Amino acid sequence: MPDISRLREVVDAFRRHEADAGDAVNLVPSENRMSPLAQLPLGGDFYNRYFFNDTLEPGFWQFRGGQAVAEVETGLTTESLSWLGRAPYVNVRPISGMSAMTIAMAGLGGEPGGTVVSIDAASGGHYATSDLARRLGFAAATVPAQHGVVDERVLERLLRETGPDLVYLDLQNSRHELQVARVAEIVRAVSPRTRLHVDCSHTLGLVLGGALANPLDLGADTMGGSTHKTFPGPHKGVLFTRDPQHRDRLRDAQFKLLSSHHFAETLALGLAAAEFAHFGADYAAQVVANARRFADLLTADGFDVVRDEDGHATSTHQVWVRIGDAERTDGFSRAMYEKGIRLNVQVDLPGVPGPVLRLGLAEFTFTGGREEAVEALAEEFRDARSGLRQDGKGSRRVRDRFGPPHHYTDVP
Repeated sequence: MPDISRLREVVDAFRRHEADAGDAVNLVPSENRMSPLAQLPLGGDFYNRYFFNDTLEPGFWQFRGGQAVAEVETGLTTESLSWLGRAPYVNVRPISGMSAMTIAMAGLGGEPGGTVVSIDAASGGHYATSDLARRLGFAAATVPAQHGVVDERVLERLLRETGPDLVYLDLQNSRHELQVARVAEIVRAVSPRTRLHVDCSHTLGLVLGGALANPLDLGADTMGGSTHKTFPGPHKGVLFTRDPQHRDRLRDAQFKLLSSHHFAETLALGLAAAEFAHFGADYAAQVVANARRFADLLTADGFDVVRDEDGHATSTHQVWVRIGDAERTDGFSRAMYEKGIRLNVQVDLPGVPGPVLRLGLAEFTFTGGREEAVEALAEEFRDARSGLRQDGKGSRRVRDRFGPPHHYTDVP
């Protein structure tokens, strides 16, 4: 039996972490922070409840714990996301980005034995996509991409040779916007029966906020992804389409692959989406502006910021920075952590061998970071490299330059 003193130690550790997290500056591109409004459902009774009656049939209330707020999911959540995504059909039941990937692949990939084409992991595609396709009974084929542009010749060859039911475009590690329109054109011309899905997990907030193009406008049949990266929501997933047949396919796969869809998180997603309708456009534009400004300031300070041949650093929330070998990179990350600034180290970014800082400006922006705070953040990077101001107050100096957050500070 656990000793009660041990439980007290754990609770005290949680409280200390919460206090530290309130002051921290988080630059991990796959993470974000929910607003106070969006967090409301996670501390209440709805976290304990199931909700299956999404058609609100009077005779189908087998589980009544969620009945009182059922229309938050069926109304506010789906309607807000539908408006943001300009898609009449939204599936809010995936419980993560990988869950959304599984549902999309199972629902749109056709019969087992067919082919699913995705972006090569070495080009920035998700590490698990091809393996998931094989585990679901599909053949997996990959296409390379560079600077957000899929290799057209390889794609056309795969379309002609394999006649895939699904092209699944997933670009997680990228400083570039994924170019969807040309892919859609090639798919329609070469293999019209092939469905095109775009997984914009990392850039969903930038897409729904209008800073990046909506893949559905560019010819994708469906899109989706996780809701806690550039989109400041809970750990959930979402799928969008404008086609009722695709809606039915996704719904059927979701029904068979997913039982509990984490009701409280779905309520939180609805609140985040309704709030994002008011703040999202300014937020998304500021994320990209902050990322570009941050890259320029670090470059001016002598940091080795990853850029293209033409000098392009980023058009998304991600900025990549080389620090040196593994020991130097880890030492720099540790020094920044002691300042209260959290970094993300990756070793397999496309085209950039060795350890690299993969930095994201989404949470920084959502919580109030703008131009002055970006300048303060660059100062902390410079000081960490020089060994200056190692006083544990770096995140506070940055946050002191924050403006209003891109969310309600009080529950409206």
